[in-house]
Amino acid sequence: MARRKARRWVSRQTTVRGVLPASFRGAARVHQWTRGVEGMTASAAEARAAMLARESAAATRRARFALMQKDSKRKAAESVQQEAQIALTQAVAAKSSARKKFALRAAGAYLPFAGIDITGLMVEGVGGLAAGLLVNVAVLARVGRTPNLTPEDLEALERAEAGLPEKFELGMTPRAFEKLLHQALTEDVGVAVYAMQVHPKDWGFEVVVVLNRQTPEKLSDSLDKLEACLPGVRTNSILLQQAAAARNECTLRIPGDDPWKAVPELPYRKPKSVSTNDVHKAQIGADMSGRILALPLKRTNANVVGKSRSGKSTMLRAILDALTATNDRIIIGIDLGSYGSGFGPYRKAMAAVARTPWEAREVLEWALAVGMNRPKLFDKFGMGLNWESSPERPGITIVIDEFPALVTASKREVFPKMDEESAEDKPLRLDELVQQIALTSAKSDVTLVVATQAVTKDRVGSNAWLSELPVQVMCACDTDDIKLIAGGGAMAQGWRPDRLLPAMGNAINDASVAYVLAGGDYCEPIPYRACILSDDEADIRARERAASGAIDLDPESAKFAGGIGVLPAGDDELPDDEEDQEPGGVALLKVARAIFEGAGNPSGLSPEDFYAALADEDPDTWDPANFEGRTASR
Repeated sequence: MARRKARRWVSRQTTVRGVLPASFRGAARVHQWTRGVEGMTASAAEARAAMLARESAAATRRARFALMQKDSKRKAAESVQQEAQIALTQAVAAKSSARKKFALRAAGAYLPFAGIDITGLMVEGVGGLAAGLLVNVAVLARVGRTPNLTPEDLEALERAEAGLPEKFELGMTPRAFEKLLHQALTEDVGVAVYAMQVHPKDWGFEVVVVLNRQTPEKLSDSLDKLEACLPGVRTNSILLQQAAAARNECTLRIPGDDPWKAVPELPYRKPKSVSTNDVHKAQIGADMSGRILALPLKRTNANVVGKSRSGKSTMLRAILDALTATNDRIIIGIDLGSYGSGFGPYRKAMAAVARTPWEAREVLEWALAVGMNRPKLFDKFGMGLNWESSPERPGITIVIDEFPALVTASKREVFPKMDEESAEDKPLRLDELVQQIALTSAKSDVTLVVATQAVTKDRVGSNAWLSELPVQVMCACDTDDIKLIAGGGAMAQGWRPDRLLPAMGNAINDASVAYVLAGGDYCEPIPYRACILSDDEADIRARERAASGAIDLDPESAKFAGGIGVLPAGDDELPDDEEDQEPGGVALLKVARAIFEGAGNPSGLSPEDFYAALADEDPDTWDPANFEGRTASR
């Protein structure tokens, strides 16, 4: 900051705002004040007297050498002489009066300068005189700090000093852009503009628009048309934000070609350097002005929604970068859609990753048991009404990627038939387990971060509760998702993730850009972009955090749930036995074919005979003892 100010001060010296030009301008203004109105009046009177004296001399010459109308010319000359005499008398009087007032003002204006110089010379010699002169220059520069410029020239000067280009990326100055935007709003879009202020930014233009007895709803619905009326503006790039101060006021943001250059790389965080109490300060993104995005995830569930290639996984990995650096949280992943690849390198720093429905059930039942039973320990540990996580008693975060895949797996689950007496003990489906964790376990600091392509019924079934989670991160998604999450009138207020463009081919577009709803800190329709990190750097961080040691569940909570036997997160490859085996369906078909061939290819087998033959054919896999205690089948 100090270096930037110094560079700006040095560059200013070559402009009319430099110290020396300001000093000369200040000296002229001091002299002008010293002369005052009386001095200017005396100068004007003296100039008038001189002019009349010249006219009187000319009139006298004409009268002296006139051959005709001598009397009239002589009278005219006498009249001019009288006017000249009166003007001379007035000039002398005005000059005398001005001298007195000039002397008084000069004493007040110049004597302090002279006193400073003389005092410095007497006290410190030449050095004191030099110091006095510098003081005089500084005072005069202060007096002349404002240059005499037109508003257009002053705007150009301020932009040059701020390091802003003379022409913005859109190819026009702010005043020209204001004129074009005003014309587009009033004539093309048809809104009544009461007032408008254009503020140039490093990333583009920010425009405060005050409408005349209108809400911004019509403007929000016409952003596409507004873009068509502004040459050079990228498609779906204009952003609208309803002002909280007034219903008829809004802010338009018109970004240039690189609006996200203020978004930094994900900041480095040492292993176990972040606590749950500080996770809301851990930056995962930023807006166009560089304001950080950090989600409040303490005892709070979050939902990340975005269509394919919207950058949802990039946002999720930025969240994981903060979570895996905590010293008091157990991070567990569930990814049934891409076998854990959605977490990227960060899966190595997670306590476990569930990649199959069986593993997901084990994780969710374990987390639900901890979340529902921890309240029994609140009084024992003096925690009040909520679990306070610490390195000794960590919280738990279940990160679920590809939630629709989990919903699909839930529909395929088959449970044994139960009589009426035991119907209440029927196991919950996978998505029902997730819902129960969201409903019951936040106070125990067992929380969820869910990523899904949409929150509509066709994608998540009956799990509309996703749209009610306290933290909502909306990447590029559909209007139905916006209405479910933010309400029917949200789009008119500027919540427009439907206008974000997912990545296409090699074009990033608006991938990893999201609107965030998360309490009072994130309640305005401002888009943020996730901080990006290369895969190599993310891998280094993940390995470093994995090497720092796992965070274990506290013994008191472990009594409620025991442990989980999920595939360790740090394994880059499948275990040898899983890697070598054939897919379950193919292996079962081969065994069934062998059983029927051994039985002489009968037309059918009873279930009891078939199960017994399975156990005889492959006892390690199909022995009934292997399935004792399991309540659901693959």
